[in-house]
Amino acid sequence: MALNSDCRVKIADDQMSATLYLTPPPAGESYTVEDVADHLRHNGIGYGIIFSALEDMVRSGTYYKDVVVAKGTEAVHGINGYYEFFFEQDAKKHKHPLIRSDGSVDYQSMNVVESVRKGDKLATYHPAVEGSHGMDVTGREFRAHPAKDLPTLHGQGFETSYDGLTYTAAIEGKVEYDNYKLFVRDVYEFKGDLDQIVGRIDFRGDVIVHGNVCSGTMIRASKSITVEGSVEAASLVADGDVVLKKGMHGGNKAKIVCGGSVYANFIEFTEVEAKGNVEANIIMNCKISAGRDVVVSGKRGAIVGGKVYCVGCMSTTLLGNTVGIRTIAAAGSNEEMERRDHLLRVKSESTKESLAKTMMQIQNFKTNVAVSESEDVRRAKLNQLERQKARDERLLAHVEKELEKISETMLIANGAKIAVTNTAFASCLIRIDDQEVELKSDEKNVEFFREPMTEGISRRPAV
Repeated sequence: MALNSDCRVKIADDQMSATLYLTPPPAGESYTVEDVADHLRHNGIGYGIIFSALEDMVRSGTYYKDVVVAKGTEAVHGINGYYEFFFEQDAKKHKHPLIRSDGSVDYQSMNVVESVRKGDKLATYHPAVEGSHGMDVTGREFRAHPAKDLPTLHGQGFETSYDGLTYTAAIEGKVEYDNYKLFVRDVYEFKGDLDQIVGRIDFRGDVIVHGNVCSGTMIRASKSITVEGSVEAASLVADGDVVLKKGMHGGNKAKIVCGGSVYANFIEFTEVEAKGNVEANIIMNCKISAGRDVVVSGKRGAIVGGKVYCVGCMSTTLLGNTVGIRTIAAAGSNEEMERRDHLLRVKSESTKESLAKTMMQIQNFKTNVAVSESEDVRRAKLNQLERQKARDERLLAHVEKELEKISETMLIANGAKIAVTNTAFASCLIRIDDQEVELKSDEKNVEFFREPMTEGISRRPAV
């Protein structure tokens, strides 16, 4: 049956919903859901009719009240694919230093290189999500914005997951990104002078600075450091070699620490710790410690002032100077090396004893079954013993590796000598192992060494 003429359908201004004002049917008659639905369609409602609302109105006799009977569907726009990057994409972006609590500026906090480790996640791609079209209650459709996928990343130095969505670094190095091109390079080149405005380079790979390195700056590299210009009171830390093509004047505030060798035209007023050699034309007023040799070459090659120590051989043209500046030249083993060797050997023996005891306990535990203990208790005890065994094995491997290094170092120290091909000046202190001698007069073309199983320091002509 048709609805009364005073039943009203009202469509919202945005046409996304509609309400029905229902009046009672004539006496003895009733509306059906289909009657009400036809009335809605006749009044322009072509989509989104809520039949459950119609059923409630008809069943309960909801009259003289506006009830929402139709709703449209909003369009859900597609989401474009996008990359989530885990590094700073814009290499040219200005990086601000930290402001300390006292208001001063910490330029050392600035890092000009985005550096990553092998295996670090570089980017994750989130694929496009398709949208869905919408429609208002009159049946008018709203088109959803289409979703677009982005190109895959191309370049070198990274690996892609099986599904092609995750990018990880294949090597340590510097990350570069531009317009879907991704590179991880293990060499970082800094074109200008490294000053306090830049402050710090911390890079997993080789670092090359084509300018100067100014005071108050720092370079840290997991491989080598090469500086084309001069170096002032800076800190250089490298796992590999350090090459200073124009030398370093540290002003008693500079330090070099490296796992390889140091090569420099000159080194002045600087502390140096190298596991390999230290080679230069001039070493002046420095504190040097070399795990192998110290080589000062050239006709005017000189070690003047400070303390220079190496495990192996030291060679120089001049040692000290004519005005008698205090110069200490030392080579061979030292108390710290011998103490470390003794401690490691004691640690090795105690760890071996602990490991043997634990292995015996494990064997006895497996062969002797205690009836009073539950399986869970036995399993817990056995797991505890297995963990102790694994700890002892890891510790023993570490100690044995350290002992091997110490043994190699002490073997180098057995051939320690200090050779001066021109003049060793008076007031220089010569130290080999635990023996030392202060020169009372100048000595020419001399090599200082120790005879096996003897006291004191011997001399012979330098080759």
